[in-house]
Amino acid sequence: MPDSIQIREARSGEGKAFTELAALAMEGHGDFDDREVMREVIDEGGPFMSQFGAGRFVFLVAEHKPTARIVGISSTIPPLSVLGGMERDGADPIVLGATAMACVKIRALVVADDHRRQGIVSALLVKALEIHRDHRAFFAYGQFTAADTDLARFYRRHGFTIHAPGEPVMLPGSSRHRDVGASPLPGEQMFSRAI
Repeated sequence: MPDSIQIREARSGEGKAFTELAALAMEGHGDFDDREVMREVIDEGGPFMSQFGAGRFVFLVAEHKPTARIVGISSTIPPLSVLGGMERDGADPIVLGATAMACVKIRALVVADDHRRQGIVSALLVKALEIHRDHRAFFAYGQFTAADTDLARFYRRHGFTIHAPGEPVMLPGSSRHRDVGASPLPGEQMFSRAI
């Protein structure tokens, strides 16, 4: 990664620049669009915590220091849709909190076209996983369009298991809590690994 790039947490007021890049990562991923919520949360300032307990939202930016331009972003969040389903099924608040803390969803990870192939997206991913691991998370997952062989190679290179198209990923429970599944949208596939 070039010395002119700094990886850091997003700051209040950077929501617009963040979500403009996030739009690139979210193209073609169904009707679910949480960019406006991301923008509001970033502009409020952090740290951000899940309503389900200790799960942490981490919004990172790659800043080109000479121009102060945000050229890459990473959004990693608790597994909110899984947690919502668990809550609807009557899961105990302790189980919800444990799942929110233990599991991380890679929501958006992207670098501007003019800064690709410089190791920036890898640095964003590594830093995000490091932050979550430091906050006691131990499992990360996400999903991508099944036909995107470049993303499959990227995540495989970073130690992720690439699941078959349409196959859910099981979020690990414990001896006291059962495993729960996260399913991809049609035409997508999941990736996962321990952190």
